[in-house]
Amino acid sequence: MTEQLIDLTKIDFWLVCLAAVFLLAPLTQPNARKIAWAIVNLSFVGIILGWNAIAIVAVVPVVFLILRGITGGQKILFTVLAGIAIAGLFLLHKLPFIAERVGLTPASSVLSIIGFSYVALRMVELVRAVLEKRHLPPDMAAIVNYLMPFHMLAAGPIQAYDEFIEQPDVPSSLSLRDVLEAAERITTGLFKKFVLAYAIQEAFLTGFEADGLYFFFEVQIFFLWLYLDFSAYSDLAVGIGRLLGVATPENFDQPYLARNAIDFWNRWHISLSQFVRRNIFIPIQLHLTRRTAGKRPLLVASVAFSVAFVLCGLWHGLTINFLLWGTIHAAGLVIANLWREYLRKRLGKKGCGSTWKTNASRYWRILLPMSSSHFHLLFFSSRNRDLP
Repeated sequence: MTEQLIDLTKIDFWLVCLAAVFLLAPLTQPNARKIAWAIVNLSFVGIILGWNAIAIVAVVPVVFLILRGITGGQKILFTVLAGIAIAGLFLLHKLPFIAERVGLTPASSVLSIIGFSYVALRMVELVRAVLEKRHLPPDMAAIVNYLMPFHMLAAGPIQAYDEFIEQPDVPSSLSLRDVLEAAERITTGLFKKFVLAYAIQEAFLTGFEADGLYFFFEVQIFFLWLYLDFSAYSDLAVGIGRLLGVATPENFDQPYLARNAIDFWNRWHISLSQFVRRNIFIPIQLHLTRRTAGKRPLLVASVAFSVAFVLCGLWHGLTINFLLWGTIHAAGLVIANLWREYLRKRLGKKGCGSTWKTNASRYWRILLPMSSSHFHLLFFSSRNRDLP
């Protein structure tokens, strides 16, 4: 589920972090800081891609021209071009056999290395913000800094373009407390990945080769490993972002304590959930609400949940397994929403709140979404067990 570009055992990433801190810290002129940050990000891409980085750099002026075209007299044409470009690159990234057939295997490899799944979502955010005239098209340095922040390439988080624009051009100077908090967050991430996640991987995980009861046990323990490994990268991104003065969104909020499927997705991979909400769920919900004159809110929400999370599943991977994963998550969200509405009608808002506060209710509300999420991992593991 994560595209782990960053090899934390190599010194390259840490040298770039160190260079970025010392380069950006003394800069108090907005344009100079923006250009320096773009140089850092492109330098990291150059380090990991070598000469292939030229192709990525060449994309930046193309994006710049498309965004300018969207605000010009050919809005529809350039919006369609943007959609085709994003979709085409995404297909090359997710379906390597297509790249092989058309002779673009190197391009597919480059897209995988830079974690294009996350870059693609940022591109959607950027195009939509310009299309809706919420923001003016950015210059090329800002495009680089938004689409390819080196500390968020590996596994996100996915920063909203509104949040990117709203951050100060020059952040406040770092205090000793800021540095210590950032160091603590980075240390936490490293401990999660290299101690906790590594210990679980070595002691319990077999790549789903085991049979019988151990296979189901491994599904459960794999979810814990995934959380530790994935959230470790997010901790690193947030900690490094604080040192650099670059806004970096939180991505996890104790997902094991979620009380239902909806709450789970408010706590797990938060930036992806918010992207889905902003760019898929809410637009579908608003459109259908207008079409139904607001008379069928549960049906509208159910359709919006279903479309949003089927697409979310396909974003993770263009396979039957991920289609099933998205479909089951959508079903879980629909059921949770219907159940919540049922309780409100039967018990009232006050009675419903009292019921949720009981110890018995608290335990099953935590265990049910957790078990459901673990069950979904059967579809990931099935690729090693000859299932569709």
